[in-house]
Amino acid sequence: MVFTKVSEKVYTIIGPPAYANITAFLLPGQAVLADCGLQLPAVTEVKRALEVISNVQIRTVILTHFHSDHTRALPAFADCRIISSPSMLTNLRLSGRKPPEGYQLTLPNEVFADRLEIQDGDARIIVKHTGGHTDGSTYIYSPEHGVVAAGDNLWINYYPWGGAKNGDPDLWIQALEEYLSLNVEHFIPGHGPVGTKENVLELLTYIKNVREAMIEAIALGKSEEEVIRAGDEVEYYTSGIAKSSTLRKWQKIWCERAEIM
Repeated sequence: MVFTKVSEKVYTIIGPPAYANITAFLLPGQAVLADCGLQLPAVTEVKRALEVISNVQIRTVILTHFHSDHTRALPAFADCRIISSPSMLTNLRLSGRKPPEGYQLTLPNEVFADRLEIQDGDARIIVKHTGGHTDGSTYIYSPEHGVVAAGDNLWINYYPWGGAKNGDPDLWIQALEEYLSLNVEHFIPGHGPVGTKENVLELLTYIKNVREAMIEAIALGKSEEEVIRAGDEVEYYTSGIAKSSTLRKWQKIWCERAEIM
C-alpha cells in the first residue's frame, strides 16, 4: 500500500485504491482518519497497513461529506468513533444507501453542530463544519502539523464539481477564505495531489470570478443560457464533464438570490 507522507505524523492515500483521498493523522494514542474511501476490501487493507506503520489503532473516522466515494467503506470502521455534521448524517440516511454484501449498514455515531476539537497528548485535531460543496461539508485541521484535509471543498488537477443538490457556492467561497486564514502549509483535497495555499487561492479566485460574471449577466436580464455562458468564459486551468452541471447549479442559485434581493 502506497502512502504519501504529508507532514510528521500525517499520511495520505491519493486516489486508488480508496478513490477519494484518505488522510491519517497519527496522534499519540490513536490514528484519526479523514474520510474512508470507496472500495471496502481495499480500504480494509489500508486500515491494516496504517496500523502497522503507526503502531496505533484507528479509533476515529471523521467524514468531510456524505458522497459515496468518501464514505462507502465505512463498514470497515464499524468499531470506531465515526463523526460527521448533523446534515451529513441526514444526507446519508436519506440516500437509502445499502451496505456492501456481507456487511451491516454503518453510519456516523457522533455528530457536532459547528466545531469539534480532539485533544490527544500534545496533538489536536480541529473539525469545522462550513458547508460549500454540500451542506454538510467539513474540514479537518491539525495545527501542530500544519495540515488541512478539505474534502471536496478543494480539488487539485480536477474541475471542482459543484452540482450537488445541497451545495452552496457562496458558502464554498467562505470556506476557502477560512482555509487561507489558517496557519497551514499542506492542503489535502478530496481529489488530486497535496497542495498549498496557492491551490486554495486559485480555486477561490475562480469561483469568485464565475460568481461576478454570472451575477453581472443576471443583473443585465440575460437568459439562463447566456448567464451560464458568462460563467463558462471565466478561464480555469482545467475542465471536464463536471463543468456543465456545476455552472447550471450555480446559475440557478444566484438567479434565485437575485430575485430575493
